[in-house]
Amino acid sequence: MIAEIAQRSWTRRGRPKRFEVCELGAGNGQLCLDALVWVETRARRAPGWARFARALTYRIVERSPGLIVQQRAQLGALAGRVVWTRAECAQRAPRGAPFAHHGFVFGNEVLDCFAPERVVAGPGGRPQATFVEATLGGAHLSRAALARAMADPRRRDRVRFREALRPVTEVRGLAPFLRRHYPEFFERGRTRPPYFACPQLEPFMRNTRRLYREADALWIDYGDTRCFHLTTPERGRFVAGPPRSNRRLYDAPGRDDLTVLVDFSVAETAAEQAGWRPVFYGQQAALARLSGVRLDARAQALIVRYRALGWMLSVVGAGPEAKWRQGALSWRREGSTGERLRDTVRRDVEEFLGRRPTPFRILLLRSA
Repeated sequence: MIAEIAQRSWTRRGRPKRFEVCELGAGNGQLCLDALVWVETRARRAPGWARFARALTYRIVERSPGLIVQQRAQLGALAGRVVWTRAECAQRAPRGAPFAHHGFVFGNEVLDCFAPERVVAGPGGRPQATFVEATLGGAHLSRAALARAMADPRRRDRVRFREALRPVTEVRGLAPFLRRHYPEFFERGRTRPPYFACPQLEPFMRNTRRLYREADALWIDYGDTRCFHLTTPERGRFVAGPPRSNRRLYDAPGRDDLTVLVDFSVAETAAEQAGWRPVFYGQQAALARLSGVRLDARAQALIVRYRALGWMLSVVGAGPEAKWRQGALSWRREGSTGERLRDTVRRDVEEFLGRRPTPFRILLLRSA
């Protein structure tokens, strides 16, 4: 789907001789590998795709040197088709930007990787930021002492965490961010559920707009708009640990993944202010429509075979998610749900196509 949408973006731009697909946060490189293989496959059959393949440069913007090593290994011989730029776009635009005149920028589950600030209504309804204090045996731990304690298996499980509220003005940039996007938090006498603010979304949208002079951008993630974030209980917007594990925030700090659903209202506003023009926001089913890909029975059978292979590899300890996958599956069941693999895939496809409720969303932008 990514390859097909990128090719359509290239066509809409007049089929330029140079065109970049830029993935931010490419993980282990699997999506890059699949997209390049699809481009090569299509190029052998269609002259238009052969022209697109000649114009294409695939760029990965990655902040982690370790992941770059993994990505190169995953891509193998195709690594020569990829250019790497080490950068953190939430802080500043990468060196060398704009990379080209035309580009297609995308990220799969990138927007939910920013560290959020948990904001609550304090005394009198004033917004307060949540800080975390660590103790061991009742004694407060400094950052250095906490690091030593968490590295010591004998003391790690005795560390306790407690939350402390501070004025939002103690977090740099948080108060202005709230006034821009959620001024109702400053209205006296009104109580609201906790809100997870991500001020990094604003510089991120500005810096990704600078990557190319003309571009489309596609962001794929879990999330919803401001109404959802103002009314949904905290548990429905925050996830800790592996999928469907029901882990709590402080069960395994430093080891568990912590994910907050994206506030797409903020993302869209920040994008417009950065010079992007929103083209589409909605269910991920639009990916299939925008790319012309059909998730029919044949496609679902392919997904089943791919997942079965991935799970069998995880049993023998291969792959980046081997440890938690080994504890969450049997040969016929996924986790504790008792579902057969084929039923799980069918449910996931139905969610993707919008036939079941799902938090999966996409935001498609175009340079203004």
